[in-house]
Amino acid sequence: MSKDPFLPNNVSGNFIKLRNKLISATGKAIADFNMIEDKDVVMVCLSGGKDSYTLLSLLSALKKRAPIDFSIVAMNLDQKQPQFYPEVRVQ
Repeated sequence: MSKDPFLPNNVSGNFIKLRNKLISATGKAIADFNMIEDKDVVMVCLSGGKDSYTLLSLLSALKKRAPIDFSIVAMNLDQKQPQFYPEVRVQ
């Protein structure tokens, strides 16, 4: 079993419980509202904040266990905020 790249090295049991609850709730919402279908490509726009990184992490975990096949594309969003360094983008 490969290490999950979204998990820190030293995680507590409470962290794992919370993460699993979030994965479960996200999966339920996706199923209840038919948000992702087989062969869909889901774009996650990363602003650099915790919320977009968390969404990418949850979708990545769900992709491994989902009964459907979908792809994830992560994109960087330049919100024209101060301290945004476009030179760090991967071209």
